[in-house]
Amino acid sequence: MPPIESVAVVLSGRRRRLPKAGERRIAWPGRPFSGARFRIDAVYQRTVSELRARGSVLWLVFAPLARNATAAALREVVAEIHAGAETAEERAELYTALLVMATIDPWRHHLLKELIMMVEDEEEGLLRRTPIIGEMILEAERRGEERGVERGERRGEERGEEKAIAELLGRLFARRIGRRPTAEEERSIVERARAIGPGEVEDALLDLEAEALVRWLAEPLRPS
Repeated sequence: MPPIESVAVVLSGRRRRLPKAGERRIAWPGRPFSGARFRIDAVYQRTVSELRARGSVLWLVFAPLARNATAAALREVVAEIHAGAETAEERAELYTALLVMATIDPWRHHLLKELIMMVEDEEEGLLRRTPIIGEMILEAERRGEERGVERGERRGEERGEEKAIAELLGRLFARRIGRRPTAEEERSIVERARAIGPGEVEDALLDLEAEALVRWLAEPLRPS
């Protein structure tokens, strides 16, 4: 039989270092030990360089959890995944896992929106292949709104969310049309994203031909 090691990969928790090993006891108290012993790998307590040093693209997906994660470091991680994945399908899966890890955000780095744009810059068209990205934008908006309510800064958070949506979808518009959106087009993109959802706007940006896309953005937004 090949050797097998049980490992508990911990994504968030206390700031103090976790022990290197743990156990789950299932035997009655006072009886000989029966259960499982396992190694504890608290990836959220590692640094980006420690995760990269493991030598596998699999561990790179945990980089957003690292205590010293920054936008610059994650840009290098995104490039490493792009170069190290063996197939386009594997790249899409790794990028999706990377974005899911960023939503956990144990150290409050707030890098999800930047990371989404990095991934789209590196892998054009990934938004179409992974609809979960649109859901992540909505979740980030919800969390941002909750933080704004708690801090009494809801309007400031909304402006930040609108800017993030405009930047992300504006880049996609620029790739399709060959220019940045005008102020009116950008306003229409944001309004439609809020009314029908970023995912629906992404689909339109990807599916409509250039002239049809410009006409669609110029049309009055129909009430739902």
